Amino acid sequence: MAIKITRKKNFYGGLDHIKLYVNDQMLTKLRNGETYEFEPDSNLVDIRTSVQGIWNSDKMKVKDGSSITIKVNPLIKNLHLISLPALTCGICISYHFFLITFILLFAMSLLADGKSHILSVDND
Repeated sequence: MAIKITRKKNFYGGLDHIKLYVNDQMLTKLRNGETYEFEPDSNLVDIRTSVQGIWNSDKMKVKDGSSITIKVNPLIKNLHLISLPALTCGICISYHFFLITFILLFAMSLLADGKSHILSVDND
């Protein structure tokens, strides 16, 4: 049996390649909307993803024969989509408003815990 991993197609982060790690060894880089299948060495493997070396997903234990979907963390996506206009408005209005906006966006990114992608098992 094989493990099938699908990266959902999304406009956000679509140009970045997601590095797929199996048992802490990089297996491949997934493009937007790409599917990859592989034969694991054992019945249970650890899978995680990384983007640009700093944004990671949680490790997930996956059984042989499973189907995994990788999707963007909605909190991270929304944070990035509002950050540029918010910081630009903050600079235009006043330094204090910019500072408060920056601190709030920084706090939100801490809440997201640096998890850029969410792995979910479609079936076991």
